[in-house]
Amino acid sequence: MDLNYFKKIRILDAGMGQELLSRGLVTKGTLWSATSLIDEKFNNLVIDTHLSSIEGGAEVILTNTFTTRRVRMEQNQVGDLFQFANQRACELALKAKELSKKNIFIAGSLPAQNDTYEVDKREKNIIEKDFFDQAIIINPYIDFFYLDVLSSGREVEIALDITNKLNKPVLVGLHLKKNGMLPSGETITKIVKKYKNTSWLGVVAACVSLEIIEKISDELKAL
Repeated sequence: MDLNYFKKIRILDAGMGQELLSRGLVTKGTLWSATSLIDEKFNNLVIDTHLSSIEGGAEVILTNTFTTRRVRMEQNQVGDLFQFANQRACELALKAKELSKKNIFIAGSLPAQNDTYEVDKREKNIIEKDFFDQAIIINPYIDFFYLDVLSSGREVEIALDITNKLNKPVLVGLHLKKNGMLPSGETITKIVKKYKNTSWLGVVAACVSLEIIEKISDELKAL
């Protein structure tokens, strides 16, 4: 795809997990939105939620793979369904695109591989394997990767090593605290200057409040 795609304002989709809950999803353990993939009776909720975003103007939808990371699946004793759930999420996103009859992009949600909103301090080879195993499943179905709510430059670097090998563009989503910095204490500016490469589509603040967006708006403009 055109690496200049986000040079103009684009509309991404709405949040998936909370919307699925509001539509009747009954989650199991801490699987959250992954429940909608494992339990077939909820599959149509995923498709309908994607379609609602598209009908609302979204030009990009994310695969519902935020909670299909291996750690979360194993914590809920469904690790054997890791590949199934990730693949099903991609199939449902493709189905929604097909039904919409609109020329939208599908972004592969590649989330932080351990706990959300916290720096992943595990050994590099473990993090690397988790990123790779999820990325390799969703790669055939997507137009680009979205690094979904990452909390440190180290995680960005490891994930980029994977996405670069798969030859896909990447939109980098960074989580920020109230002080405008990543949980690792790094600034967006530091991340961009240290890790930006030719595959980047852009960088966004991921899963943050509007107050935090306002606080970092000047920094983003400068970048």
